[in-house]
Amino acid sequence: MKKNYFYPTQLFLIICSSLFILKCGKGEDPPPAPVYNEPTPPVEVIITASDFSTTLEENPTASAVIGSVQASVSNGSLSYAWVSQSVEGAMTINASTGEISVSTPNVFDFESNTVITGVVQITSGNVVEEITVTINITDVNEEVTSLTLWDGPVLSFTKSNGADPNNESNQDRITDHVWITRANAGQIFNIVSESTANSSSSPAGTAWAQGSFDDISTLTFTSFRDACPSGKPKNAVGIPMVVHLIQDDVYIELRFTSWATSKQGGFSYQRTTQ
Repeated sequence: MKKNYFYPTQLFLIICSSLFILKCGKGEDPPPAPVYNEPTPPVEVIITASDFSTTLEENPTASAVIGSVQASVSNGSLSYAWVSQSVEGAMTINASTGEISVSTPNVFDFESNTVITGVVQITSGNVVEEITVTINITDVNEEVTSLTLWDGPVLSFTKSNGADPNNESNQDRITDHVWITRANAGQIFNIVSESTANSSSSPAGTAWAQGSFDDISTLTFTSFRDACPSGKPKNAVGIPMVVHLIQDDVYIELRFTSWATSKQGGFSYQRTTQ
């Protein structure tokens, strides 16, 4: 009779198979297959930024805002810092917003520096981007900056038709040297130094130009009548003007709101104060 011999490995497999068949026969499910979680890929961070360039008038004030760096990030937040500046310490930058401000005003001088540049580093996590900052400084007529401009609250003055110019209430006493009024005929005059109006020179001690403080550096000052459109005071109503009080050496903005004709003598205007 032939004899069958089993090696230990074969015997182990036979036992395992038998157990599996017995469990299946009892209605038990086979054990679930193991689940393997794939690792989450890292989030890519991309910084998008543009070089910053602008113009700035010389002699700005300390902490004056120049502008803001334009930058964005695909994920996370940004921080900003200077890498270098052509004039060290000229500007500051807000670390969170990228807003650039004047730090040292006196270096923003056209005669010394026509351009100030810098390099800003923008960071998000381990991602870094650098941009160039360029500030072009424009020249300012520094003689104009030394002028005394009265830019205080606006005052309204009115002289009624037929009112007596010698009465204090009918005089706009701007300074000790200039009191503006008008007789029933003619133009306005300075009653401090004139008793009547002179069409070519009144009001005495003043010079006039059409315009405002915004363009004072380009204004040409002349007599009141010559400064009026077509040389007629009635045409000055609604026209912005600048008046130089010569002896006091101050400038005011003035706009006529009415001008009576037919020898009535009335007029009104609004002007700036000290």
